[in-house]
This record gives sequence, structure tokens and C-alpha cells, in this order.
Amino acid sequence: MAPGNCAAGEIIELEVGQSTYQVELAITPAQRRHGLMYRQQLDSRQGMLLVYSRAGDHRIWMKNMRIALRVFWIDEKFKVISVQRLEPCSSSPCPVYSAPRAASFILELGDYDHALVIGDKIEGLAGL
Repeated sequence: MAPGNCAAGEIIELEVGQSTYQVELAITPAQRRHGLMYRQQLDSRQGMLLVYSRAGDHRIWMKNMRIALRVFWIDEKFKVISVQRLEPCSSSPCPVYSAPRAASFILELGDYDHALVIGDKIEGLAGL
């Protein structure tokens, strides 16, 4: 199925450098709010892609997270603009994280080494 025809919550394959990742789409506001809360683990090539209808100051937090994440903010040209390693939040209020400029996507991956740095282009996002 072409990415433009994907339903929210569906898992798609995303090419990141030389690796293929299985990522769950979070398209609706409710899906983005819930994100990866309560997940006990993510394999090294699994994650979630938060998809926004337009670029903006999209923020996340780590409330109710059980695992650390590597988080990549991606702009409208499909380039990585920020990379952060985030720890679960067990206190209140939880910190809120964002990119230095407008993002169209947030890619949340498990806390593993990923061959992805600021400036890299992500293939397979057109049409989402």
C-alpha cells in the first residue's frame, strides 16, 4: 500500500539510511497524544512516526513512558532537523521537548544507535 493511502495506526516500512524500520503511523491528534506510552520495549528497527498536516512547533513529552527513545524531528523537505535522546518521565510536571524550527514529522525510535543525523533525508515520507 502506498504511504498516502495508509490508515492511522498502520505499520509501514521506512528507509532510514541503509536500514529498514517498521514504524507505526500516528496521524490523528489522539494517536499522537498517546504515542508510545506504556510500551515496555521497542526492537532496534521499530518505532512510531507522528505525522502532522502542516509544519509547526510540534512538541512531545515522555509522560507514562517506560523506555528511553531516540527522537528525530523532520521538516517538510524530509530532512532531520533535530535529534534528542529522551528518558522516561516519572515526576510532575514532565519536561516538554521540541525542535529549533518547524517540523512536519517526529520519528520516535528505540534507544539504540541509529545511522541518522541532522541533515539526513528520510525516504518514504512523501504523500503522508
